[in-house]
Amino acid sequence: MTYANTGTTTATYYIKVIGYAGAFTTTTAYNLALSRFTLRVPAEAAARRPFLVWARPPLSVAPWADKTPSGTFLQAPPIPRGAPFFCPALATPTLRHHLEYGLFRVVEGLVRGLPYPTALALGRGLGRAFWLVDARHRRVVRDNLRNAGIELDEKAVRTLSRECFAHFGGLLLGTLRLMRMDGDELDRWVRVEGIEHFDAAAAGGKGFIQLTGHYGNWEAVALAQSRRGRSLAVIARELDNPLLEPELARARSRFGNTVISKDGAMRDTLKAFKAGRGVGFLLDQDALTMGVFVRFLGQWASTFGTAGSLASRYGLPVLPVFSWPNEDDTVTVRFDAPFQVPATGDAARDAWTATQLMSARIEAQIRQDPRWWFWMHRRFKTRPGEGNPFPRPFLPPSG
Repeated sequence: MTYANTGTTTATYYIKVIGYAGAFTTTTAYNLALSRFTLRVPAEAAARRPFLVWARPPLSVAPWADKTPSGTFLQAPPIPRGAPFFCPALATPTLRHHLEYGLFRVVEGLVRGLPYPTALALGRGLGRAFWLVDARHRRVVRDNLRNAGIELDEKAVRTLSRECFAHFGGLLLGTLRLMRMDGDELDRWVRVEGIEHFDAAAAGGKGFIQLTGHYGNWEAVALAQSRRGRSLAVIARELDNPLLEPELARARSRFGNTVISKDGAMRDTLKAFKAGRGVGFLLDQDALTMGVFVRFLGQWASTFGTAGSLASRYGLPVLPVFSWPNEDDTVTVRFDAPFQVPATGDAARDAWTATQLMSARIEAQIRQDPRWWFWMHRRFKTRPGEGNPFPRPFLPPSG
């Protein structure tokens, strides 16, 4: 990727293509090519700058093939149809962004003045209302529940589907309220258990991976632990709305956490480890063609392999943490004992095994109480062997 500032309708871009030897090997980036493209910019977008260009040239793996394990994981087909791809970067907010930001301000202002239980109750009501009208996500939730191997009958599937919507409605408004609480009020509503496990993971001084998923209230986890002096670096995708992104970043970091953008995350992640800090990973989203396939909830699931690769390569402890709401509207955050992943010297197998072990810990928590997971997410939409993705998600190493 590159950014180029130009107002002309034709521009030449020098694009440094950065590739990875794969999540099975290392997290080190290899410079594969320096390619030159001449791109005609659509006239209606010529005034928007900077421009974001994404190109997929043919790649040669020969310069670094000896650094990979057996087999070549990064494929080099011809340029896909339509490449290079062009889209304008979000340099200035659009009218839609301003409208979204205005709505956010109105909702936040209303929620801020409500007692926390009232905000939760209102959010749950909104969630149940969306369950009535959002047929597409109802189907996603029910399909996920039916195929998860949890042994639910259809009545239980429908009930759990409705409660899933209610939970995430409450999560939305409740988190808006949590983000603005002072420290004392936050302590009253979020209980933390097992904080000694955080201290044990940090004691080695080489950093650690804090593992969780979209379960319970993951934003409450980071807020509550940083409030207690156990801050970490959190990897997060920037919001599409450039007006809302600073608001979220400030709320997440107000007790000492650091937010690492997914763009260029590896450099800042390694810096955090070097400083002895923990880095938070949410490892339960579909990784499309950028993942490794591991077993999750009874199916093969494309999963980001970065955390597993880092843990196995650098010997980092993995600290699981989960949260869930209670009947009295408090949130419990529980840290489990840290664990080490295997390091046999086979980089491919070690990274895959680490990713599988981490996914299994998230699955175990979901099975313990499935009400609080993000069942609306199409976790299994990337399937092994379907289509011709570039690059393909990595299957488990053979042997």
